[in-house]
Amino acid sequence: MKVPVGISNRHIHLTREHVDILFGKGYQLKKMKDLKQPGQYACEETVTIEGPKGKIHHVRILGPERKQSQLEISKTDSFVLGVKPPVRDSGDLKNTPGIIIEGTKGRVELEEGVILPVRHIHMDEEDAGRIGVKDKDIVSVKTRGERSVILENVLCRVSPNYSLEFHVDTDEGNAANLKNGDLVEIIELDAYREVRVMSPKTILLFNCGSSSIKYKLYEMPSKTILESGVIEKVTEDAYGHHIQAISEQMKPYQIDAIAHRVVHGGEDFDQSVLITEETKEIIRKLSPLAPLHNPVNLLGIEWAEKLFPGLPQVAVFDTAFHQTMPPSSYIYPIPYEYYLDHKIRKYGFHGSSHRYVMERAEEMMEIPKEKLRLISCHIGNGVSVTALRYGKSYDTSMGMTPLAGVSMGTRSGNIDPGIVPYLAEIEQTDVHGAIEVLNKRSGLLGISGVSNDIREVLKGAAEGNERCRLAIDIFSTKLHTYIGLYLARLNGVDGIIFTAGIGENSPEIREMVCTGLEHAGVYLDHEANFNKRGERFISTKFSPVKVLVIPTNEELIMARDAYQLII
Repeated sequence: MKVPVGISNRHIHLTREHVDILFGKGYQLKKMKDLKQPGQYACEETVTIEGPKGKIHHVRILGPERKQSQLEISKTDSFVLGVKPPVRDSGDLKNTPGIIIEGTKGRVELEEGVILPVRHIHMDEEDAGRIGVKDKDIVSVKTRGERSVILENVLCRVSPNYSLEFHVDTDEGNAANLKNGDLVEIIELDAYREVRVMSPKTILLFNCGSSSIKYKLYEMPSKTILESGVIEKVTEDAYGHHIQAISEQMKPYQIDAIAHRVVHGGEDFDQSVLITEETKEIIRKLSPLAPLHNPVNLLGIEWAEKLFPGLPQVAVFDTAFHQTMPPSSYIYPIPYEYYLDHKIRKYGFHGSSHRYVMERAEEMMEIPKEKLRLISCHIGNGVSVTALRYGKSYDTSMGMTPLAGVSMGTRSGNIDPGIVPYLAEIEQTDVHGAIEVLNKRSGLLGISGVSNDIREVLKGAAEGNERCRLAIDIFSTKLHTYIGLYLARLNGVDGIIFTAGIGENSPEIREMVCTGLEHAGVYLDHEANFNKRGERFISTKFSPVKVLVIPTNEELIMARDAYQLII
C-alpha cells in the first residue's frame, strides 16, 4: 500500500488554560489553514520555547485545544534546547521533560509534555483492514528514489476520523530525502530481512483427504474468510466433479493463488513452495510414505490446475516444519545405509498446527519464541506431540509415517515392531494387512471396542465400562509419557500447549495428562480448565510452567505461506 508523506515540523498543542495565560483571558486562536487530518488545523499564533540551553522562536500552535499541553520537536531541536525527550506516541506524556513556553501575554512552565513524536501512519478502518493491521500495530515503510531506505517500528494509528498519511519529523524526513506529498510503501520484513510489499490477495485453500475435501477462501493479509465448506464421503472418481463445483462457487471472486495441504514432503521440502512439474513428481515419489494422503493431495492439485488455469499453486507440507530436528531426533537406530539409500527416518506431521500454536503462545506469553521451550500436544483423531526449542521443532512423536508415536483414535502409536509379522500370521495376511490393523482398528477404538470418538469412550468409562476406562488410561498415559520425555529433551519447559479437537475440548484428558507433572512445575487451574472456553491459560497464576489451550488454525498458516510466496 502506498501512503502520502506529511513532514511534521516542530509544533505545540495547548490547553484552554495555557492559551489564556499565554495570550490573555478568553483569547481565541485564529485558524491559518486546515491540515490533512480532519478537524486539525495550523494557527496563526506562534510561541517561543525555552530549555536549559537555549530558545526556539516561532513554534507553530496546532488546534484544536487539548486536555494537556504537548510539544513535539525533533532530535536537533532537543540539542538546541538542552532537553532529552523520549520517542512517544501523541498523548503519552508520563515521565517526559518539561519546557518553558512564552506567549505575547505571559509564560507557562510545563512540568512534562515534551516528546520526539514516534513515526506513525494515520489510517481509517478500511485502509487498516486492507493490510490486516489494527490500532497500535507496528509496520515498516520503504521510501522511494535514489536514497531509498527502510524505516522500521512505524506505529499504526487507526480511527474512522483519520486520513491516510505517514508522519515523520524533519530530521528523519531530511535523512530519508522525503518531502510533503511523497509516497512510501507499507512493507513487512521477514526473519531474513527480505522485503515484501503488503497488498490484499485472495487465497483459495484445498485440504484434499482420503474421503473429504475441505476448502476455504481467505483474503490476506486481513485473514478474512470469504467462503468455506466441507464435502464428505468423496470417492477418487468424484474428485474432479466436486472441485469443479467449488470452482463454480468461486466465480464471483478474483482469486490470486491456490494453496494445497500436502501431508508428506520428505527431506525435499523444508518450507512451502510454488508448485512446478518437478514438485508434483517429488510428491508422487513420496506417496509410499503417505499412501492415504499424498496421492489424493496430488489429485487435488492436478484438478485445480485444470479448473483454475494460470493461477499460482502452492504446496504446504505437514512435514516441512519438522525439518529443523537434529539427527539425534530423526535418525532411527537401524543400519545407517537405510537412511542414506532409502531416506528411512522420522519426518513428523501436523507441522502447520504446531507452528501456529507456537506463534500464538509467543504472543500470549509475551516472550519471543526464540527464548521459549514449549511442548505442543495436537490431540485429535490423529495425535502428535512436538518439542519446540527456541522457535523450531526439536523432536516430535510421529515418525516416518503418521502411525508412530502415542495412542490415537484408531492408530496404535509405537509398539514392539516384532508384533507386525506376528499379527500378519494371526490374521493370515501380509505386512500391509497387519499395518491396516494398526492404522484403522487400534487406539481408542481397538481398546474400548466402542468408538474412536473420545466423547463416546469417556461416556462409556463414566458408565463403568472397564475397556473404555483402560482405553482412556492408555491414551492419557502415552501423552503424559511423551511430555516427560520432552521435558528431558528440552532440559525443562516454559509452556505446554493443548490443541486440536480433543486438546481444545476435553478438560478431562488435559487434567489426566498434566496430573503428576507438578514436580516439573505444572499446576492446573481447575476452574480455567473445566469451566472456561476458547484460547486461554489453564495453569494457575503461580505455575512456573504455563499451560495453554490454543485452538489451532492450520488453514491460516496455509493462506499466509501462499500469500508470502506470491506478493
